[in-house]
Amino acid sequence: MSWVIKDWNGTKSKLVVIPQKTDMNCFRVIKIRQPVTCCECGKKLPQKSWAYGSDWTRICLACGEKFSKTAIGNFKQIIKNIQKNLKKLEKNRDKWNAENLIASL
Repeated sequence: MSWVIKDWNGTKSKLVVIPQKTDMNCFRVIKIRQPVTCCECGKKLPQKSWAYGSDWTRICLACGEKFSKTAIGNFKQIIKNIQKNLKKLEKNRDKWNAENLIASL
């Protein structure tokens, strides 16, 4: 599943960034219906207990908190990388536009 997708509105396409619902569900805290084990630590999670989860993935609250903090750090790194690429574009815009113009001849 990709967060950057090509969206077609019938006349033209554009790139959009959309966090997929199925990916974001792993950050939800839910009450589980069936007893399961934590995907991270292997702890048994009894029925009607609270856990992080999506679809078939369940994580205990302790592991889920660590996972969420790690994810926040990773998302910050993604933002830094995008900002770095924007600075690189601003620095080289004229050069790259000139090269694109020559390439189109």
